[in-house]
This record gives sequence, C-alpha cells and structure tokens, in this order.
Amino acid sequence: MAAADYRRLVGVLEAVDRVPGLRGFQEQLVRALQSWYGYAGVAVLHGDTLREAVEKGCGVQGGYSPRFLADYAARWADADPFRTERTHRLLMSAGVVTLNEVAPDGEYGERFLRPHGISDKVGTVIDGGAAGVLYVGMAVRDSPHVPARDVAVLHTLRRHLAPLAVEQLTRHREQLALGTDWRLTPREWEVARLAAHGLTNQRIADRLFVGIDTVKKHLTRILDETGCANRAQLASRWREGG
Repeated sequence: MAAADYRRLVGVLEAVDRVPGLRGFQEQLVRALQSWYGYAGVAVLHGDTLREAVEKGCGVQGGYSPRFLADYAARWADADPFRTERTHRLLMSAGVVTLNEVAPDGEYGERFLRPHGISDKVGTVIDGGAAGVLYVGMAVRDSPHVPARDVAVLHTLRRHLAPLAVEQLTRHREQLALGTDWRLTPREWEVARLAAHGLTNQRIADRLFVGIDTVKKHLTRILDETGCANRAQLASRWREGG
C-alpha cells in the first residue's frame, strides 16, 4: 500500500481505539470511514449472525437521507443484493465484497442507487464467533465503482479492526447477559467489567489510559448503582450473569 493508504488506515484505527461501548465504537467508525475514505453513506451493524446484522439493522448509519431510507424500506429492501444468502456466503469467505461483484448492472443499482447519486457499494464483515458479527456497508458517489485500491485497503483495515470489534461485541454480550437495569455509562461498564475480572485499580487505569483517581471515582459510582458492597460482590454478580 502507498503511504496515503497507511495514513487512512491508521486514522480509522485511532478513531475507534479505546472507545467505550459498542454503540460509541460504531458511531466513531461511521464518522472515520466518511472522513478518511469519503464514503457517501456508511452503516455499521451487528447481530448474532450476518443475516441478523444486515436485516435487522441494529447499529449506526450515517450519510443517507431520510428520503433514501424511506424509499429503501418501502420498495427496495427485499431486492438488496447484500441481503441474499449468496452474498452472505461470499462475504464470509472473502471478507470484502462490492455490489459490482454480486449484481453488476442490476435493477437495484440502476433504478434505486443511481437516482440517489450512489454508483456502487461495498460491504465487509468481521466474524466474532460466539460474540457475534459486525457488518460494515459503504456507498460510493464519486467513482463509477469502488476503486480496487480501496478494496485492497479495506481487506487490510478489516484485519486490524477485527480484534477491536470482537472485544466490543464480547463486552456488549456480557452486558446483555447480566440482564440488569444498571444505569452505567459505557466507560463505567468497562471499569466494572475489568474490576469484575480481577484487575487492580492501577491495571484498570493503565488499560484505559486514565488516572487511578478516575478509576476509583468510577468504582464508587458502580458499586452504588449496582448495590454491591465491594469488588468481590461485583465479580460474583458478573459471573452469575455471564
């Protein structure tokens, strides 16, 4: 890759590194892909499977107009080539797939995307196994097709994003498994998770790049919100939920 490609890759990774919470990670990834790659629209979706991620649309999207989204939902969702089993199999094996590969000159592109100013789309998937799946879909406006150079960079970006995405998916699944009504911020959830897994205040501070006093303040709030008397009780509650 050229130096400019490495700068874009690093720019995206720096934007999402150490972001607390899955939704924050998704929001930052949307903005970074728009900023560093100029994609017209970006969707970052998650689910237990690729089909669930794509069809239920649980996640964050940006750059698409309300008219585009309404038209898609009303008329074109069922015709979307990225919702077919064939494309899902190709995504899971190849990692990155363009619309031109699965439906060149198809009705979906000609009658739906192009009237909205979109010339091509590309999707990539990160399979987190038991933690779930993260799907990223991106739309192109200023080029007839997704440039081959961008596809190559996306393959590399996907490999570097994978451990960050899997960690976020794992944390999110742990929170859901707890099944509590704890009202914690994303950062407090992360401190709670690390404390429940036995990390000391200093190690938590080092992991999250914050001061030890900040960790102590978070833990005080966490214990108060969860009703736990101490870290041992918090760890017990966490294990019961997991």
